[in-house]
Amino acid sequence: LDKMKIVLKYIENNYMQKITIADIAATVDFSESHFMRYFKETMGTSFVDYLRDYRLTIASRLLTTSDSSILDIAAESGFENLSYFNRSFKKRFQQTPREYRKRYAQP
Repeated sequence: LDKMKIVLKYIENNYMQKITIADIAATVDFSESHFMRYFKETMGTSFVDYLRDYRLTIASRLLTTSDSSILDIAAESGFENLSYFNRSFKKRFQQTPREYRKRYAQP
């Protein structure tokens, strides 16, 4: 579990940047395939899915607490592609980022 703590801390500190499987596997001295298997067995989800969901959680917070544009929030959350961000967000929250912001934004 110490290795998983290192991985989760790495995600927490670097989610806004591009994170490759090779980068994250190297932080715990695993091969890419061993890391992917280890992560899935330990967390019950794939690394890619976990990272996307982590970034979406960050984005949902920013949408309700920040006046930044949706494009800026997507970038700050680590999404390089706005349409992928919008698709992923809608799949997870059943509404677009704009709809989410309107519904939950702090006055």
